[in-house]
Amino acid sequence: MNSALLLGIGFLAQGLFSARFLIQLIKSEKAGKVLSPVIFWQLSLIASFLLLVYGTFRQDMVIVGGQLVGYFIYIRNLKIQNAWQLFPRWIRLGFLFLPILFLGYLVFHAHYDFRSLVHNPEISGMLLTWGTLGQVIFTTRFVVQWYESERSKESQFPLSFWYISLVGAVLIASYAILRRDSVLFIGQAFGILVYVRNIMIQDGAVNEAKLSFLDRIKSIRMILLLAFVAMALFFNLGAWSVTESSEARYAEIAKEMVQTGDWLHPQLMGIYHYHKPPMTYWLTALSYKVMGISPFSARFLLQISVLLQIWLVYKIALIFFKRSNPAFLSAMLYASFPSLIIGSRALTTDTFLALFVLAALYFWFNFLEDKRPLNLLICYVFLGIGFLTKGPVVLIVPVLIWIYQRLAMKQKMGSLKIHLAGIALMFGIGLSWFVFLQAEDDRFLNYFLFKHTIDRFATDTFHRGQPIWFYAVVLLVTAFPWVIILLQKIPLKRADIGNKGALLVMWVLLPLIFFSLSQSKLVLYILPLYSGLAIGSIYYWERLVDSKQKIWERLQLGFHVLVMLALVALPLIDSKITLNFKFYFIWFITASLLSAMQKVDIFRVDRTVISAFIFTMGLTGMSTYFMSQNPGLTNDTHRVTEWISENIPSTKEVFIYNKRLPSVLFNSNMKVISVYDGDESLNRETQFQQNEEWKSNLINLQLDSTWIFQKAADRSIWISKGKNELPDLKGSGKWIELQTVDGWRITQCQKGY
Repeated sequence: MNSALLLGIGFLAQGLFSARFLIQLIKSEKAGKVLSPVIFWQLSLIASFLLLVYGTFRQDMVIVGGQLVGYFIYIRNLKIQNAWQLFPRWIRLGFLFLPILFLGYLVFHAHYDFRSLVHNPEISGMLLTWGTLGQVIFTTRFVVQWYESERSKESQFPLSFWYISLVGAVLIASYAILRRDSVLFIGQAFGILVYVRNIMIQDGAVNEAKLSFLDRIKSIRMILLLAFVAMALFFNLGAWSVTESSEARYAEIAKEMVQTGDWLHPQLMGIYHYHKPPMTYWLTALSYKVMGISPFSARFLLQISVLLQIWLVYKIALIFFKRSNPAFLSAMLYASFPSLIIGSRALTTDTFLALFVLAALYFWFNFLEDKRPLNLLICYVFLGIGFLTKGPVVLIVPVLIWIYQRLAMKQKMGSLKIHLAGIALMFGIGLSWFVFLQAEDDRFLNYFLFKHTIDRFATDTFHRGQPIWFYAVVLLVTAFPWVIILLQKIPLKRADIGNKGALLVMWVLLPLIFFSLSQSKLVLYILPLYSGLAIGSIYYWERLVDSKQKIWERLQLGFHVLVMLALVALPLIDSKITLNFKFYFIWFITASLLSAMQKVDIFRVDRTVISAFIFTMGLTGMSTYFMSQNPGLTNDTHRVTEWISENIPSTKEVFIYNKRLPSVLFNSNMKVISVYDGDESLNRETQFQQNEEWKSNLINLQLDSTWIFQKAADRSIWISKGKNELPDLKGSGKWIELQTVDGWRITQCQKGY
């Protein structure tokens, strides 16, 4: 059988196994007791049969033998529930006799090394025993379930089934961690949560039938949400290195901050870099101090920031709704926006800025509720911290909200004295670094205020210009259909201007207009809008009649199907894209869970948001394998530096032709010398340098075209973009191309030829 088809069968089986427990759990939550639904056993039987096919063609006795135990128990449970006869007779005969044929084939005809069952040179005896023990315990759970069902003449899950499942899953998951087997860990991590929750349901009191699914798990749902998101965010987080250009730049600046001990003068490759205030560098450097310098450490606090944002959205939504269910849906929907996840995948200022904006807004809305001056002062503290993160842009969303509240809603804004005290506190924190540098050099304020604030908004100085409709498209793609649900409620009548829904619409619309007018546009600039979008969408989503919700749910499902199909087709779209089996494994699990959600009988208002969440968490897991497998497409240069260190270990310095590439410096201990030959990214701002040392790190061929001939070392190693031709040596030497790695040419300069 074709290997790709065989792998697909295996993944489909695993997806069905995951889907069965999702359906079982949701049905049990709805009923308030642990159920043994027919569809659980149907999916189990189909999935087990697929694994038998997979194991037979793989000639793997372990898979086939392990599945046979549970396989006939699934059939027996269907018989007890009078559901076995629902299958046509010829299918039942196939289900009964084909597994026996598979086993017979393996025993008598397949070339199988039974010694491999107990001997694997890649795994220690202790570790193999540990994993085997987990599998044995895991398999006995269905034997116990079958025994209890036969005794009671009713298909059921005894409490012991869940405890045995939990013990086995913990053993296998820990084995997977020790083996660094992420696929095996994913399969068990989800199960652990299901088993724990079923134990809680079985031990707890029966819930009232009138409660929705999310109301039933009210006491633990935020913990579960944050746990799921944390698993997705931290999963495989260090599998790829820092990517060009923004992430590599921020990661390297923080690295140099730790190495030099200078936390007030950010440096990039030995040259002062004052484009942004230092809060992001400080946080990243702190992470390096605790966990060491690595891509994982660079992104660690980003993930914490995302988790805090989800919690803050929940707390702000509680203020708006006064009910926990829509507040929880708002938090889950916020976690479902791909832009939030994009912000967590690469180190930039925007995710931290969104956190500080949200924190400020939380204390602002709290202040409006209880009028406590402390809440207002804390609001300004977070605005000050945000100012230290990205400058005046921190004020855009809060100030536009305040203007709308004051002018349109006629809302009282609190004592002027408290506001003045808060403003003083905000600027005391936010301007502290700026004042320090201005005191050192009186050119700094003019440099930052005009070039990196006003010019960034009014001109295309940094070559980030996009059409005015750019952000409208970004919102449509990353928040479909929720942005339409919200923005179709733009208040056009005077009577509607003052309500909460209008404020939530304006939370998105007014900043959207502002950012759309800016000449400098990047996707994550509008990240602070998504919190208002999540809360506002749920505000209006709850008010839609079921028929309208059904339409939007189907539109979202159609969008998810299109994206999932596009993901599978990526290698066909671009032959350079590589996707490994782990990517497809997560794809199948995600597709299975999304399909399962269409079969669970819960309120549509909940199901649509949960489906969006499952979709985005699946994308998050898949993204880690896309990033790690395609460094040439993601501008990750770690394989370039690895090739140099493995093949030319004596290399102490490398020359980067017409590019900056801070990722090369981050990934190695080599000295990196940038050679400028017209590329604007190497137009470094050196006016604040206090000596000439920086010139040894940045060579300007436009000013000194003979530098390579006269001063470059013989047999020096150069890195250049594949399409860029290196300068003509005019007979004084020659270029020897050594290797091309991920689109980067590694070349040696040999002089004297």
